[in-house]
Amino acid sequence: MREFEIVAHGLYRPDQLVIDYDPALQMPATPEIQAWMDNVWAQKLAQGLPLFETPLFRFVAASSQADGTLHVTMGDTSYKQYVTTRAPEFAQGRERSELGNPLAVCSVVETCDGYILLDKRQGVDVYVGRYHVIGGFFERHLDQIGHLPDPFGAIRREIREETGIQADDIWDQYCRGVVYDLKMPHGEMCFLTRLHIPLAEVQRRVPEEHEIKHLIPLQVTAESLTTFILQHHGNISATGEPNLLMYGGWKYGEPWFEEMLAQIR
Repeated sequence: MREFEIVAHGLYRPDQLVIDYDPALQMPATPEIQAWMDNVWAQKLAQGLPLFETPLFRFVAASSQADGTLHVTMGDTSYKQYVTTRAPEFAQGRERSELGNPLAVCSVVETCDGYILLDKRQGVDVYVGRYHVIGGFFERHLDQIGHLPDPFGAIRREIREETGIQADDIWDQYCRGVVYDLKMPHGEMCFLTRLHIPLAEVQRRVPEEHEIKHLIPLQVTAESLTTFILQHHGNISATGEPNLLMYGGWKYGEPWFEEMLAQIR
């Protein structure tokens, strides 16, 4: 069973990404809903969960265009809105447009000697123990150029914070598209980041944060990537898995991608 939907899929340079940002595109919240969110948030804080309130960008829509561009519409939300509106007792029966719907970013990071970087999530409030690629939330107070959202800047920040890899270590970088997490409802922009440094050099880098306790390298071939996804399906985060699938599609062709999608249907 898939826990994700691929909303848009392609290979996009920064100049092929069109952002439509309107801060007014927020989750509709009546006073009753706001009071409910405040109560749920207070309960979760009292449980000692690793939560933090921060302003985030809100996923509204995404589409691939015939001219080769990716259009993404964003508004404003917060981590508090995400945590409270993803709760099944709130989310079930509601449209996506009625939820907090934050937008996150994640990337397959490939070294120049053929490894990709994975980690097992820990110290977070969702998907603990599952494999994931490098990523995090698209934060309004950090990831803007002027007043415009900067998705490529957001993923470079996440990579730097979590691995110590610097912008100068990156050979090229593309957005692969947008996916939607059906289990923990939110959107995620998926990226491919290729380095011009080998794994041994990556392992000498010093992360700025300690969210990732141990990077897990996977030497990639068509066989090893296929085996990893099929063996760990259900134990990969709902956004990391489609990112790995899109990466494999880029590397080994669309037939590989379609066959893998069919196998995890």
